[in-house]
Amino acid sequence: MNSYLAQHPYLVGSALTFIGKYVIDAFISSLEAPTASSGPFYRFFFKFANKVAANWSRANNTAVESSPNFQAALDVQTNIAGVPSIDVKPVDAVPAKM
Repeated sequence: MNSYLAQHPYLVGSALTFIGKYVIDAFISSLEAPTASSGPFYRFFFKFANKVAANWSRANNTAVESSPNFQAALDVQTNIAGVPSIDVKPVDAVPAKM
């Protein structure tokens, strides 16, 4: 087996590259999305790491609905518009339709 690997070093290098990329992608994908209280370095690191891992949609996602500070952002916008505050329930709190 060792002689086969010695004769095919590119095969070993390719396998290690594939495994390494998978491990790094799994680490980056497990990062929590930044919140309103996250520091500027973490926001930068989150976006940079996701772009390196080719998670373009996650790196550029600015959807407020999927963020943990959705209710706070909604309160700010309703105050600006001059309308009463809207209480949004989490998806798991809404009963399923039959």
